[in-house]
Amino acid sequence: MKKNKIVNYIGTAITIVVLCTLVIYTNIDIKNFSKSESIISKLVMPIQNGLTYLKNKIAKNTSFFESIDYLKKENEELRNKNQELETKMRELEIIKAENSTLREYANMKDKYSGYETVPAYIISKDITNLSSIMVINVGTKDGIEVNQPVISSEGLVRIYSFSFQ
Repeated sequence: MKKNKIVNYIGTAITIVVLCTLVIYTNIDIKNFSKSESIISKLVMPIQNGLTYLKNKIAKNTSFFESIDYLKKENEELRNKNQELETKMRELEIIKAENSTLREYANMKDKYSGYETVPAYIISKDITNLSSIMVINVGTKDGIEVNQPVISSEGLVRIYSFSFQ
């Protein structure tokens, strides 16, 4: 019993000393301690870093950080590959559209095999209630003359006049 009382007194005394030290330390101007603080930190920091390193090695925490770095690198590579694939996909869509247009031209040429045909794109439309004007990308240089009929996939389109440039 006597031993327990002595331990209690010592514990209480240490607690009081620590609390008083904290109160004094928090009330003192810190500028006075900056030199001693830097010296102490220069001594303590390497020890603290070494202990942290050992703790991480023992607990195998470093593999977590290594895997994060690996995942970041892999994520960046996948992001770049995704951009490349999106570019290729857009190019493929353009090629598909051109292929579809060329197939329509081939089908029309087969459908109207008795006529001489010249494929053309509509490059401008002005469809209003008063007029229905379309500008195509062929003209006299391609053998097209004024008032020649134009055939589209929907049927015959009559041309009233040409405007050549």
